[in-house]
Amino acid sequence: MTLGLVSLQGAGQVKLRDELMVLEKGSWDFMRNNNADGMRNFLSDDALLILGDGSRLNKREMLELMKDFVLIDIKIEPTYALRMLTADVANLIYRASYTSTLKGGKPETLSVRSSSVYVRRDGKWWSVFYQETPIK
Repeated sequence: MTLGLVSLQGAGQVKLRDELMVLEKGSWDFMRNNNADGMRNFLSDDALLILGDGSRLNKREMLELMKDFVLIDIKIEPTYALRMLTADVANLIYRASYTSTLKGGKPETLSVRSSSVYVRRDGKWWSVFYQETPIK
């Protein structure tokens, strides 16, 4: 089975890439500000998140994790990319480095390659899948 990528060219692809990156950066702001309502409206009900430590979380579990998570700092590299899987499914790929604590522990900095899959439903882009892989 092959997966055919949908071609979105030129200005249209750049515009969508930048639009989705605004959403993505907003999700990091939700984490920084412990804004569970914002995150609830960002993640689809069927969202799946795989974090750098291998944790696999659904939407409810992610919202619960936010209570004990403190995002101290994040830097997203400006070289991010977009891959269209269908007209309504897009994969945003980027590198980030962030410092955080969990449950009041020692701050840790993690550099990751991130992949966020968005699905457009009823005209709105929803985050359905997020996965980060630590960069050594």
